Amino acid sequence: MLLIRNLKLGLSTALCALVLAACGGGGDDAPATPAAPAVPVVFPVAEAPAKLSSWNAVRSDGSTMSLNAAVVPYDLSSALFTDYALKMRAVYVPAGKQITYTTTGTLDFPVGTAIYKTFYYPKATGTDPKLIPVGKSTTHPQGSTIDLTKHRLIETRIIVREASGKWTGTTYVWDADQKDASLNISGKYVEMELISATGAPEPFTYVVPNQQTCQKCHATETGGGGEVLPIGPKVRNMNKDYDYGGGVKANQITHLNDLKLLAGFTGLAGAPSNVDWTDASKPIGDRAKAYLDVNCAHCHNGKGNASQSGLKLTHEDIGSAATSLWGVCKKPLAYSNTAPGYRYDVNPGSPQTSILLFRLNTTLTGDIMPVVGRQTIHTEATSMLADWIRQLTSAPSSLVACPP
Repeated sequence: MLLIRNLKLGLSTALCALVLAACGGGGDDAPATPAAPAVPVVFPVAEAPAKLSSWNAVRSDGSTMSLNAAVVPYDLSSALFTDYALKMRAVYVPAGKQITYTTTGTLDFPVGTAIYKTFYYPKATGTDPKLIPVGKSTTHPQGSTIDLTKHRLIETRIIVREASGKWTGTTYVWDADQKDASLNISGKYVEMELISATGAPEPFTYVVPNQQTCQKCHATETGGGGEVLPIGPKVRNMNKDYDYGGGVKANQITHLNDLKLLAGFTGLAGAPSNVDWTDASKPIGDRAKAYLDVNCAHCHNGKGNASQSGLKLTHEDIGSAATSLWGVCKKPLAYSNTAPGYRYDVNPGSPQTSILLFRLNTTLTGDIMPVVGRQTIHTEATSMLADWIRQLTSAPSSLVACPP
């Protein structure tokens, strides 16, 4: 925390010097408007300011949202589903610091790092004036700006690695004029209407999480009640190209290295890589593994919030020879609310009787999975997962259907 406070103090001192210089050394002339700090300000989350703009990382003039030049945007090969929201992910690493490269788990970010994730939607024309109309899109833009004439900002979440080495997070909800966002630690419900090119409008409640809700997912190794970690920024999720704009398109890992932000990187040879689950040219097993890994494994692992279920949906477990670990012919240990005919988490060849798919394909309280972060059904993903379960009885898996 001392390091972060020193960063803020140094920036404040620099600002004072700029103001004094502009004022001719503090005479009677009217003071000039202080310039914005050149780099983001990283606050301890307990001292988070009321407005997002104070962080100087994400800025908006109401027409365009943009990132500070010192903030690096990124995305994931397969991403967490949040009611079809688009997401701009970005990371700031303090000057002189580096991320330690590792191919196992989350990248090891230094103290003072801040990771930002902005949730937004395409604008749409709705049918109910009481609901905010948003567009349903499966295409996620890249770059460091968002065109607000075509999109609506909802929230920006920030997770910070503090001086203690622990990660803490907070959330800002964007104001109606889209020029700034306000601190929100208690959560918020936003009534929306999802508009797609085909099909009827879909009313739903978008849930901005409170800090306790965030912990349920981000406490990936402490049963949902201890220290938190970033979920997405792992090498296997970031080992892909990104269009940074201005003619710069590069692999995200090598780009971090080129920016001198990565320590211990020796090249992409042998680096893990998740597929894009939407890419129908990839093997169905790899697509299912990528989707379940990023959407479920932060809880469904040996130490996560769903560890008591006995169902492990990590990249390493799914498709392994230990089939019961990833649900094959495994009866649920911590869930009994099943509809008639559902006995096993995964019933090879029978998606219609697999509890895993049932819970991903409902929004009913007590049945929905994941239990937070989703109020709509990810129909494209559940269709893909149904195809995956259906073909598990075929080569190369050749699993046998479970006993009736």
